[in-house]
This record gives sequence, structure tokens and C-alpha cells, in this order.
Amino acid sequence: MRRLLNKVTVILLALVFVGTLGLSCGGGDDEEKVTITIGEMTDLTGAASSAVASIHYGLVDLVRYYNDEGLIPGVKLRLVTWNTHLDPARTIPGYDWLRQRGADLIVSLITQDAVMLKPFADRDKFPIFSQTTNQVMMEPPGWVFCLSSRADHMIVTLLKWVSEKHWDYDHGTPKIGFVAWDDPSGREIEQGMKTYSQAHPDRFDYVRGFLPPMGTAFFSAEVEGLKNCDYVCAYSVSGISFLQQYLAKGYRTTVLDPAVFPSFQGYLLDRVGWQAVDGMLSVISSLTWTETEPHAMQDLARQLLQRYRRGQAEDFIREGTGYFSAGVVSNVAVLDILQNAIGAVDGAENLSSQAIYDAAVGYKIGGTLWQGYPEWGFGQTKRYLYDDARIYEWKAAEEDIVRVQDWIPLVTGW
Repeated sequence: MRRLLNKVTVILLALVFVGTLGLSCGGGDDEEKVTITIGEMTDLTGAASSAVASIHYGLVDLVRYYNDEGLIPGVKLRLVTWNTHLDPARTIPGYDWLRQRGADLIVSLITQDAVMLKPFADRDKFPIFSQTTNQVMMEPPGWVFCLSSRADHMIVTLLKWVSEKHWDYDHGTPKIGFVAWDDPSGREIEQGMKTYSQAHPDRFDYVRGFLPPMGTAFFSAEVEGLKNCDYVCAYSVSGISFLQQYLAKGYRTTVLDPAVFPSFQGYLLDRVGWQAVDGMLSVISSLTWTETEPHAMQDLARQLLQRYRRGQAEDFIREGTGYFSAGVVSNVAVLDILQNAIGAVDGAENLSSQAIYDAAVGYKIGGTLWQGYPEWGFGQTKRYLYDDARIYEWKAAEEDIVRVQDWIPLVTGW
């Protein structure tokens, strides 16, 4: 099933399934367990669904695994999912819907959702864990915790690396540009690229940033405006449509990717092919499926696929790192925090929003699963988890994403 994640029927079956999560649990009688409900807010049928569906399945399988293995003693995890259709009008109703169904916390994927929900989370003192990160979610520090790092920090880190390790300045100052739909992450990346270039005019010539409205399908002005760029950051799902149209005009550039395209590699490659992305540079804070050194987190992701997606495992791996990096790795952090909160209040029956918040504020990664990662964590005022990243290059000849830089600290000021 090559295009497994594009099939609406599969997605609908997953929606039926998530309501039953927690019914098959290891480690004791369910009647003796305390049910903890995780609310999930994501896009399952909208414009981003084909690219991000695997992240949803990673969370589904991780929750099922924790239940089957009884990894949180005395607890039955229940997952309830709200489909936003990538429509911001459904975000606040989704927050209310999930809470009405007993959600003890919410895991959010799409940037605009966590941005819109921050005032409500802070007012209600209700914990939200966002897979994406931007400044609005984190300032002032409140009840939204970000399971990644700011997109502008990622792109500026990549720009600094390009200036030091990739571009040959014998050819002059490279021209760079940006294009993405107008959303909170897009605006933040564009501003970061522009500000960094203005602060370092000897390193980059910033041509322009384009932020067309959400849902834009045709990028004629953007293609022509960026046709002479040496590097273009074409961000997220909208960047794929732009790249298709850019290549169709015969233009070529090196694409810069702030931690997005590896997550839905299959969707990207089905649209443009390996030759189109040859040489693309990605900055990411997780591992890939093809890392050579042994790693417990990667082993866990493969184990989940073999246990719950037998016969489809290779399809999920071909789709990209979304299932692994966001679906599993990031949500392991959420479940770590949940376990710490339960331990701090002497049992799940005493769990509260405040206990989850306190555990999140004090969270530092640790244990076997996190070996090989840098020392990351939250703090009293710190609301993003990752502080370091690696650089990868997409190589068409090898049909693989190859690491070209090991962990480096993220650039957070410029």
C-alpha cells in the first residue's frame, strides 16, 4: 500500500480505533486502574493530513504500547482525537470538546492551534503540549509546553552552518529567500531569516520573503520573485507546491528545511522526486530511520511498527520520520512527564493539572530511551524542549538523508 497515508478510509478507521484505546492493557484488571485521558488535536482530513497522518499513528501506537505493557502502573491511558481539518475555526471548539470528554492534557500538532489556545490554557490552568514551537506560545511562559524548538532558531542555525561550512564565498554573497503560507511559524521563520541576513550582510543577501494566505495553491509571483536565489527556505506543505512550480519553470536552488520535510519524506518525494531535492539541507533535532549507530528510541519505533502495523511498517518508514520523531519521540517526553507527575502526587488518583504543570516545568530527559540525545529539558521560564540540532543533506544518488553535522547548539540570538 504505497500511499497508505493518503487513504481516507484508513484515517477513518483510525478515528474509530482511538476511542477504544486503553481497553487492552497489560499489568492488571482495568477496573482497578485510573483512566487518564490524552486529548489530541491534529489535522486528519484537511490540507496537511497526507503529510502529518503518520504522526497521529505514532501517538496511537505509543499509547497502546504503554497500556499493553503496563508501563504506568495503575493507569489506563485513553486517547481522544479532534480533527481540525486545518481550519482555525475548529480550534477553540476542539479544545472545549476534548476537555468535555475528560482530557487531562492536550497534545497539539498544528502551530496555529497552540497559538490560539495559549490564552485559554493559561486562563484555565490546563496543560497543552505542542509539537511545534514559536515565540507566541512561550511568552509569557505559561501552560503551553513545546516539544521541539523555535522554527526561527532552527533556520538561523542552518543559515549560520551554511555560511561556515557550505557556501563558497569566492562566488559572492549568496541570495536567499523564503516562501510559506501565512501562519505563525511561517511569519517567525521569515522574520528570523530577514533579521539574521540584515545583521550579517556579508554572509547573505536576503531577496524577499513571501507569505501568501493559507490554502494558496498557485505560486507564480513567488516563483518569479525567488528564481535567482541560491538558497530558498520553502516551508511545510505549501513549500512542496511552490517547489513543484519552481522546478517546472526550470529554476534550481538549494532548499533549506527547518525540520519539516524529513517528517513527510514520502509525500514530498511523490510530488517532486529525488532529483528535485538533491542537495537539500535539513536541520532536525531527532534521528532518522537510517542512522547507523544503535539507538533505543529508534528501536522502540520499529518495535511499535512491527507489533501494531505489521505488513505496513515499510510504508510508514518510507513516509518519513514523522511516525518516529514526532509521533513517538516527542510523545515519550509527554508520557515521561505524566509518570513524573503521578509519582509526585503518590498515585494517579491524585493527578491534577497543577501536578502535570509542575512535572513539566521540572522535566529533564533521561533514561535508556534518551541515550544519545543531548541534555534537554524545560524550566521555570523555558518552554521549548530541544537546544541542539543536527544537519542533514538529501542525496539523490543514495536516495537517503545523510548526516553532515553532528549535534550543534541552536542559535538563539542574532
